[in-house]
Amino acid sequence: MSLEIINKKIPSNRGKVVVNLANHAPLWADSAPAPVIDSNKRDGWYYTNTGAGDKANIYFFAGTQETLELQHIRSIWAKLAIDNYSGTSVLPFFNVYTKPTGTGDAQAWYHSRFTYTMAADVDIGIGEEVIVHSHFTPSISYDNRTIPMPVIAIEGDESLEQEVLYITIHTDSGAAAGDVKILFQNLGFISSAGHTRNLHLVGYEPVASAIQYPTDPNTGILFTTESNRRVDSTQTISILDSSYGHSSSIQNTHPSEGYVSIFGNSDNQNNDIEVQYSSDNTNWYFASNHYVNFHGGSNGDFAMDFRTAAAYIRVAQYNNHGSTRILTVNLSIV
Repeated sequence: MSLEIINKKIPSNRGKVVVNLANHAPLWADSAPAPVIDSNKRDGWYYTNTGAGDKANIYFFAGTQETLELQHIRSIWAKLAIDNYSGTSVLPFFNVYTKPTGTGDAQAWYHSRFTYTMAADVDIGIGEEVIVHSHFTPSISYDNRTIPMPVIAIEGDESLEQEVLYITIHTDSGAAAGDVKILFQNLGFISSAGHTRNLHLVGYEPVASAIQYPTDPNTGILFTTESNRRVDSTQTISILDSSYGHSSSIQNTHPSEGYVSIFGNSDNQNNDIEVQYSSDNTNWYFASNHYVNFHGGSNGDFAMDFRTAAAYIRVAQYNNHGSTRILTVNLSIV
């Protein structure tokens, strides 16, 4: 496959802009109700006309800072899915409005309106993601089926030298409440004068905007999700000769995960160190599967990482070396 063909298949190839659902207002204009995230987890803005007279009016080009003439438009297109097809009133359509001139304007705010609609006998697959387009099939290609909008209705002047004011996509306000069910995914156009648009309508919200991380009150450091539930303990235990000594316990707050890290120094005695488990922080049991897994050094350093579902964990050691020993232990659970 040539690089040219690959680039044509990449939606970001020409004039792409990503618009998150939270920022829909400038495009959505006087539409009602607002778009929502698709319940089927498809990307895009999902629209349903919940009440009588509701409609979607999405503006994806404004000629306030650019000059685009009607004669230069090669294709206006949208990638979308239609989830209900009960008649032509539930189908979307394009409008192109031209700039008012003060003479012969169809309305006070526009000179002419060109409306592009689908044929009355159009074949629509329910839920199928398709490319609907005016004029020619868009040169930015997708793997989706393309459906033309060959029917053109003109209000006002038919001259193609007019300058474009807005390019929009709409739904019919006359559709029965609840009948319009459309997922808008991409909107764009291509012109022979070099103007392009490719708006990717993102339905999901960025994770960073949905999560508010707490701050450690002592250090002021921002917690991540994992560090917020992390349990750390550093302890120094003096163990008399011929006796057991153990650390204080730490609680495993996420036993379904329970990643444990233990390290420290046993005063040049890295043997006879064991991990103990408890379900109630009272009755303790020797975790034999961890007894021989410590990685110890000749100077008494040791370290160990493992995973457990035990509710409470501590480290113990039996001192039988003829004198008091110092056990330094660091325990962490995430």
